[in-house]
Amino acid sequence: MRPTALCASLLTAATRSLALTTSTTAYTRLVSSSTKMVDYRELTNQLVTKMKQEDDLRNKAYDRSWELNAALIRVEMAHEEVLSSPDKKELISTLEKEEETLDELFRETALSPAYYNNIVHNPSGDDEITTIHERAPRRGNIDYKMESYARYKAVRHYLQTENDGLLLSPNAPCFSGARNILTDEEYLGGACIGLCHDLSKIAVSRASNAMSDPTAVQFVQDARDTVSNILQELLEFDWRNSPLRRKYDSTKYALKQLETVMYELSVAGALGGHSLKSEEEGGPKKKRIKVDDENNSDEKDEGKDAEMKTSALDTFKQEIAEVKERMDHRDKLRETLIKTSRDSQKAAKNSIFAMHRGNTKSAVQLLLDCENCVRNDLLPIVKEEPTLRGGSFSNVLEEYVEGKLFYCWLHGNGGEESGDSNDNNNDKPAGKILTFDEITLPITVDEYIGGLCDLTGEIGRFAVARGTVRDKESVKICLETSKNIYMAIRMAGKLPGNINKKMNPLKNSIEKMERILYEQSLMEMAGRKFQSSMEEGGFDAED
Repeated sequence: MRPTALCASLLTAATRSLALTTSTTAYTRLVSSSTKMVDYRELTNQLVTKMKQEDDLRNKAYDRSWELNAALIRVEMAHEEVLSSPDKKELISTLEKEEETLDELFRETALSPAYYNNIVHNPSGDDEITTIHERAPRRGNIDYKMESYARYKAVRHYLQTENDGLLLSPNAPCFSGARNILTDEEYLGGACIGLCHDLSKIAVSRASNAMSDPTAVQFVQDARDTVSNILQELLEFDWRNSPLRRKYDSTKYALKQLETVMYELSVAGALGGHSLKSEEEGGPKKKRIKVDDENNSDEKDEGKDAEMKTSALDTFKQEIAEVKERMDHRDKLRETLIKTSRDSQKAAKNSIFAMHRGNTKSAVQLLLDCENCVRNDLLPIVKEEPTLRGGSFSNVLEEYVEGKLFYCWLHGNGGEESGDSNDNNNDKPAGKILTFDEITLPITVDEYIGGLCDLTGEIGRFAVARGTVRDKESVKICLETSKNIYMAIRMAGKLPGNINKKMNPLKNSIEKMERILYEQSLMEMAGRKFQSSMEEGGFDAED
């Protein structure tokens, strides 16, 4: 046979072989016929159900967030109308009604279980939730609206005449209830940092009317002192790991703006509604200090006011110190969780390496170590502080899911866990894919899908190892499994943001396995042709 004819025959046979190995029907299974078979549609249905539950709750939270935002805007508009209108009686009544509606809406939101991600206490995802952790993270962006609510209430409290520029306590009646309306972070971000920015804006507006408003300069000065006191207390916090770090950094600019306004007013000579002109220039006559009973009475009143402000400031400092103590404790929990997570994640990674080496006994022990670390060391921290549920802890669970899925795919649920042979790779994989509900640790849908995507990378490495020993059947199982995982995830619909970046590597892994299978088919066909040619005498020994 001529070389050109042989090449053409090989290419034709290879193309036919590749088409047979890569074409799958709509009922392709995830596992081999020797084990319990799982339809990829069943896996898709489970993922869709879980993701739809999360998506519905998330959308409900976003809808409520829009309601909260609209209520805040209505109250702010009513407040602006009161300030700008000469007839205030009816407008004040309208403002009070809007504020009552606002308070009730935010209180209802804070007490409703539907707006919290309570996975630490409720890993099954049931709708009936009896107990919500006091630190359970809010769904959607409701936490930002809570911060805006705290900001509005703090500004209103500061501007009210009877409060004489006092700061709003985190234990104020508007923030109290069956559970705290605000978290410590929301209070600091809204009632402290947000208040500083609003005071700087209001001060500029008041300063522009300093010639006609005798209280403008005093307001700017009080606002500057208030922002300075708040910033002084915030300096004691460790903001390195806090989501408020950038907001805290901006507080110094609010203080700088107030100091600039005070300087500009002093240069302009604005004081008490008049410019500081001399008597010769037509300015007001300088008031001489008189010491009499009336002045003494005024000084006593001013002394009482100053004493009251000092007492209120001391109370505020004490409350901020309590907030700092709680946040410092959470920082310590976070540091402990991060350090412990490294060991747990390392155990899960090493278990996967052990499986590739065929060291099943070591892999099982490492997976068990990872699971015990999560249950005994990490979960207690997360139960105490649910806001730490993401990040390092989530990465550990995703790595554990990947290792657990890979082990069951290799050995099935009843694999030989006591084996310590390096020749396990000679056996075909069981092809068993654990479903979401079969993972015993409290994982999220995102973590399961992330582990499922990463599983295809390990399957691809296993396929390369089996391809080197001409195990074509195992490579077929690897390709079939990865294809159906890819199909199941695509059919699930809208994916979490962190999963989309894993889809391209998954697709590339499938293409590499197809190439391996194609090359094996070529080698098989080339071997058959060469052998048949030798038998037919087509090639001499000398050739």
